[in-house]
Amino acid sequence: MPTWQPNSQNVRWDWGAADAAVAALRAAADKIEATLAERLRCAAEAQREWRGRYREEFDVELERIKVRARELAAEYRAAADRIRSASQRAYEEQRHREHERERWRREKEDEERREREQGR
Repeated sequence: MPTWQPNSQNVRWDWGAADAAVAALRAAADKIEATLAERLRCAAEAQREWRGRYREEFDVELERIKVRARELAAEYRAAADRIRSASQRAYEEQRHREHERERWRREKEDEERREREQGR
């Protein structure tokens, strides 16, 4: 019997849920950016003729909204990338465990074969 033991537990990871979360986050980021583009288009129409204090307040608020929307879309994409990366690590760990289980099985078979050969 080999002197080491492989990890016999499979990796616990829900690849389907992870894929769904990645897709939802990316879709939300796309929607935020599309909505922002539409808001900016509408704002540009209003800004053509608008003057005065309220226009200045509008411009300040529009800039705040623009910055936050872009930050939020970037945060969603970064979260999606982290989930995708975690899925990749889980996949690699599962493959490693399977490889180690196979290696342990081969070592055990080799030891048993040597023992049989010595017992003859």
